[in-house]
Amino acid sequence: MTDSAHRWIVDNKNKLKFFTSFVKKQYEEGKHVMYSIKDSTRSDRQNNAMHLWFRQIAIELNDAGCWVRHPFSDNFEIPFTEVLVKEMLYKPIVKAMFDKETTTNLTPAELSEASEVLVRWLSENKQIYVPFPQQIKDELKA
Repeated sequence: MTDSAHRWIVDNKNKLKFFTSFVKKQYEEGKHVMYSIKDSTRSDRQNNAMHLWFRQIAIELNDAGCWVRHPFSDNFEIPFTEVLVKEMLYKPIVKAMFDKETTTNLTPAELSEASEVLVRWLSENKQIYVPFPQQIKDELKA
């Protein structure tokens, strides 16, 4: 994050007061700032853990010789990446289980349930076992 980047989680009156004061000060100083508002459904730590897990799965799939067929040619295969694991493996589970298009809208419990399904499927069908990081999994269930 650069020095000019700011992130706020407004979950109590004090933080609301500080955030609105910050916005007002930026405006009064003539700074042109774009604010982006998003729901905070999971922590940055949980989000980072999820993406680390996708990378670990990609590595294991590639090491096992499981690559992805390129859409232009069945003879052209590409290695799994964090993004391919998320888009091709995890998101279809999320859609089927919770009818949600994006992982951002998952509750911590839904994220955990969907990850357990993928872990089980990979273990049973590809003999690959990459559990979701336990410490983060415990936090999701709390």
